[in-house]
Amino acid sequence: MTDHKEQLRSGGVPVHEILRADLGPLVDDVLRRLVADIPLYAQLPDEELQGDIRRITERTLRAFSDTFRTGVVPTGEALDPLRESATRRAEEGVPLEALLAAYHLGGKVCADHVAATFRPEELQDAIALNRLILDFLQRVTAVVSASYFEERQSIAGEDQATRQSVFAALVDGRPVDESAARAGVRLPTEYVVLGLAIGPHPDESRPGVDAQIVARRKLRRLRVELDRIPGSMSALAPDGGIALLSPPTNQRLDAVQGGGGVGRLALGWLRARLSQVAGVEVTLASTTAAPRDVPAGVALVRELLDVVRTHRRPAGVYELDDLLLEYQLSRPGPARERLAGMLEPVAGRAELMATLRCYLGNARNRRQTAADLHVHANTVDYRLRQVGRLTGLDPVRDDQLPRIVAALVAFDAQ
Repeated sequence: MTDHKEQLRSGGVPVHEILRADLGPLVDDVLRRLVADIPLYAQLPDEELQGDIRRITERTLRAFSDTFRTGVVPTGEALDPLRESATRRAEEGVPLEALLAAYHLGGKVCADHVAATFRPEELQDAIALNRLILDFLQRVTAVVSASYFEERQSIAGEDQATRQSVFAALVDGRPVDESAARAGVRLPTEYVVLGLAIGPHPDESRPGVDAQIVARRKLRRLRVELDRIPGSMSALAPDGGIALLSPPTNQRLDAVQGGGGVGRLALGWLRARLSQVAGVEVTLASTTAAPRDVPAGVALVRELLDVVRTHRRPAGVYELDDLLLEYQLSRPGPARERLAGMLEPVAGRAELMATLRCYLGNARNRRQTAADLHVHANTVDYRLRQVGRLTGLDPVRDDQLPRIVAALVAFDAQ
């Protein structure tokens, strides 16, 4: 600590007296340097520069002077003006790095001004001065950062709450105009409605690992990625969820991915990205809907995901056009029941059902089917004849193909 009798000197004059005497010109110099060296400050209106920014600059330089006089870095209430300034800058959206750069620039201006008159015998004073400046800036950085982040978290929390109220109103089909107005959200003419099916992370089933923590981490990474898309809103659970994206989706996703991509290609990129950051397979079902039709859109994408799961489709991006047959045959009705019933005679014959699925999946290529099942091609022929004999549906005949495919889809949809 430096007491009053051992005050730091430059050119034989106490350093704090130099700063106090030259306070006005130093403030002017700092403001000029802020505008010249930090681009954001050059964009501020003169009213703010000569008002709020000048006042906090003067207070900070006075705090520097007091530190040099006492040898003690300020704490507690003495730093309240800096906390209040950081809060205001956070409200205005000033980047934290620009704010901290301003304080460090002020410290540099003070150090350069005082150093100009140091004598050789005042070397120890110069070293002590630099140490005090570093300690002061370390304290200021901590205090300003804490106040800034506290305010940004508060703003983010309020913004998230209002966005979620708009999201909930849209999904539930409730009037949304008032909530959107409060949130400052302009409703688009239509939304891209996404249904997400989220696979389990391997660590969720690993012995000795807290599955809930793993699931929460997975969801946090997915939310962060979705939040990077301007205007997106979502609600996620460990196994899936719903997201609403504001068109033009391709442009918004293009801004995130940093490359080309339109429509389905952009959604394909998004699916791959979500799968990558979460470390699991993510499947997307997609449709578009006007704000008033969002509940119907949500119901549709959920049904599409059910179809994907039921029919064991691989992870990907699906729209209704991709699943027309499966979707239609998943609707209850007498036709579906009759079609599904046609395969009941072989429902308990695992080898016959497996051969039928593999044969149809291989575009009725018997050799490939035999290779996939690790059996002889004659065995495939025998099993297919058995299917035809028991069901009346011959998989080999072209005219029977539409009905047997429909029967299999209906059977799986039961």
